[in-house]
Amino acid sequence: MGHGLDTIFIPRSVAVIGASETPGKAAERRTRSLIRDGYRGDIYLINPKRERLFDRKAYRSILDIEAASVDLVMIVVAPKFIPQAVADSVKKGAKGIIIITAGLGETGEEGKRIEAQILQTAEAGGAKILGPNCSGLFSAGADMNLLGVPTIRKGPLAIIAQSGNIIDSLTHYADLRKIGCRGIISAGNAIGLKFHEYLEYLGQDPETKVILLYMEGITAGGELVRVAREVSKHKPILVLKVGRFSAGARAAASHTGSLAVDDAVVEAAFSQAGMIRVANVDEMFDMAAGFAEMPLPRGPKVGIVSEGGGDNSVAADNAERFGLSVPVLSEKTQEAIRPFLLAGMPASNPVDYGGTAEENPDMINRIVEVLMQTDEVDSVYITGFFGGFKEIIAPHVGELEEKTSQALVRLVRTWGKPLVVHTSFANEAFRSMEILKENGIFLTPSSERAAECLACMSRFVRHGRKRQTDSWPEISGIDPKHAAAVIEAVRNSGRSTLLETEARELLACYGIPLPPAMLAKTPAEASTAAEKLGYPVALKIVSSAIVHKSDIGGVVLNLAGDRAVEAAFEETRRKVSALSPSGSILGMLVSPMALKGRECIIGMVRNPHFGPVLMFGLGGIFVEVLKDVAFRVAPPTRLDIREMIREIRGFALLAGVRGEKPKDVGTLEDILARIARMTQQHPEIKEIDINPVIVHERGATIVDARVILE
Repeated sequence: MGHGLDTIFIPRSVAVIGASETPGKAAERRTRSLIRDGYRGDIYLINPKRERLFDRKAYRSILDIEAASVDLVMIVVAPKFIPQAVADSVKKGAKGIIIITAGLGETGEEGKRIEAQILQTAEAGGAKILGPNCSGLFSAGADMNLLGVPTIRKGPLAIIAQSGNIIDSLTHYADLRKIGCRGIISAGNAIGLKFHEYLEYLGQDPETKVILLYMEGITAGGELVRVAREVSKHKPILVLKVGRFSAGARAAASHTGSLAVDDAVVEAAFSQAGMIRVANVDEMFDMAAGFAEMPLPRGPKVGIVSEGGGDNSVAADNAERFGLSVPVLSEKTQEAIRPFLLAGMPASNPVDYGGTAEENPDMINRIVEVLMQTDEVDSVYITGFFGGFKEIIAPHVGELEEKTSQALVRLVRTWGKPLVVHTSFANEAFRSMEILKENGIFLTPSSERAAECLACMSRFVRHGRKRQTDSWPEISGIDPKHAAAVIEAVRNSGRSTLLETEARELLACYGIPLPPAMLAKTPAEASTAAEKLGYPVALKIVSSAIVHKSDIGGVVLNLAGDRAVEAAFEETRRKVSALSPSGSILGMLVSPMALKGRECIIGMVRNPHFGPVLMFGLGGIFVEVLKDVAFRVAPPTRLDIREMIREIRGFALLAGVRGEKPKDVGTLEDILARIARMTQQHPEIKEIDINPVIVHERGATIVDARVILE
């Protein structure tokens, strides 16, 4: 493929440092599988205590190999020997180094020190590290099995996982379902090669159809989102990320920081990137099997067929719960179905064929054929008791069921629509069931899983279509140099939190509209400013020692008249002075009261895994109590921003309810795009809170802004 990882996945030669013939050892299993499964390149076995291994020449050191260089090295030695093994591998020209050994960074500081040392050595020599603490690698393109497991069937799946046990489970499922793998990567501690690098490689591989990703931790999350965004346009990425419920809200100086708990951001990032998150290994493999074996649906409309109303009702509920639609079929289509039903049975969708199929299961494929031919549904979902009629009626019905299964297979191949079959007999060794399994029909004993699979495929198709026409926001009228000067001035003053006056100046550098405001240092200046700006006005304390002004009474609203402004100035300064260090109060910011509208919050926080993350939500109780917010990793596309605003539960309040006119969502989208650009160009910005932003029918008013530097 001409990719930088070709020498790892399709190496011309492999050396095993620590090779062994002792049964049961990690090195013995991997060396044996490498030789047994027919790797086509040169194999070099390194063991200073042996002259021959597996009836092949053994070498004391990798440096003793006659060849000028070795592409890929697998190291299986004790931790204390790894630095030297890596150094020797680099000297021998290795471009890929797989470290199986455990007991390094995951065990403590000494292990982390060794990891840092070997990573530095490898990078200096242009080598990529896979692992350590990993199970190895399988590459069908090179017939290379460095996992030490039984022969792996070749096929369309690619697995990237941080757990050897997860790999074992997935490969076992694959063997049971007779679905093969293109590549299996045990990432381990992932100190060198990162998930996004594997993902990019597999995304370009024409033989890889589905990518399965198991993650325990995330590094370079921003790059992961960037790469996955492109790969998911044409290949499904199924991800199982553990730790979903372990992270609590961290203490932060902003609303955004306190709301951006780890898994909320992970969920948003995966969705943004088009990655399909699953909850467990069996769900992951079921989804993978569906993608690998079935044609993709054109849309979310599903036709449901069963011999009983109960199963139909359960299936319809499951379908709609997962986002599918169950449309009422046209009268023309219903007329085509009715000849196969008992008189009076519903043909509208779900279709109930009653007891007709118990003795004549051919009725099932006749109905399915009608659904396959119509554009009114995009997929077909059989639910109920199919496969077990011979148990109820008579053995001869089993032969009829087999013919029905063969007919269903032909229909899928002819019309190119996915078909899922839910039956309690899915795991029985009946020939009718085996025919479906052998020919890629999704068969499951779970009505829920059947609907989930179709919904998952439908979302993938919809995501790919949307992303094909997506684009980056166009942003003009910004002044990054002035913004950098504002930030530098704050740093030079020894502060990390910008005063509101400085935050306003910074936002203005990025074309973010702000209402007029004037800084007053005395009561008289405040009343003069209020006269110029127009009553009623608000007063807000400006102090380097105060982050949350309203919490200590530093904000006074709806002031009308000189006396009211001057009295509020004096009282607020007196009250705040008692709580603040001497000299920290710069003055009071005077601004006109904002027009009525809908309060929103816009923010940014730098996530340790993903970098800058944007937040949007409605203000007031929606953010304080309900935490109705949405996140996106920067940089966002137009579609990211559009969907971000519309996915909050309270979006209807912006769209217009009970006679209210819609609010100016376009202005909110523009502000989010500009904040994203600012955070990209100024990585020293740690958190931003614009709260509230009052959005009107036209335009929006930023009432308060808080910016915190690293």
